[in-house]
Amino acid sequence: MLFGLQRHTAVTFAYGAEGKLAAGPHLVGTCDALITGESNVAMVVVTADCLPVVVAGNGVAGIAHAGWRGLAADVLGALVRRIGAEFGVARGDLSAIVGVGVGPCHYEVGEEVVAALAGLEVGEARWRSGSRVDLSAWARGRLVALGLQTDEVRSLRGCTACSPRFHSYRRDGAGAGRQWSAVVVETEER
Repeated sequence: MLFGLQRHTAVTFAYGAEGKLAAGPHLVGTCDALITGESNVAMVVVTADCLPVVVAGNGVAGIAHAGWRGLAADVLGALVRRIGAEFGVARGDLSAIVGVGVGPCHYEVGEEVVAALAGLEVGEARWRSGSRVDLSAWARGRLVALGLQTDEVRSLRGCTACSPRFHSYRRDGAGAGRQWSAVVVETEER
């Protein structure tokens, strides 16, 4: 299992190795997105209102921890570009799933957040209503603007702050637990 020291950045880590990864957790350093084309290697992010975002295609997968600071720093762009540059996967061959995070019902923000997010192209996405921001809609719009096909970008429904099924920093403060989200590239049967 690979995980990073998450700091709301656009820093990505790509894992490639010959041979098996030793069992157990491996801290790879400071990063908010992980990528691999290796089989049976779990990559994990933890969230408590931020979005977990998985991008995958052609035997390569990546996962991002995406709060507003990381989104504004373009963690999704860094992830998609690195998958293309280092693994040769065309953007049109990628699919994405945006996991559950805080919803617009609980995400009222200041102008600095809106201005930071407005600095990147998100196509036709409707992600803002007054001072409320829909991070999931923003992330979907950003992925489409980066070249993923609209019908290949999906969001899981829900709001971490609304549902006791999820951990939420906004709802529970510093004592909030964390969701663990993982992605694994499966070995192909031959």
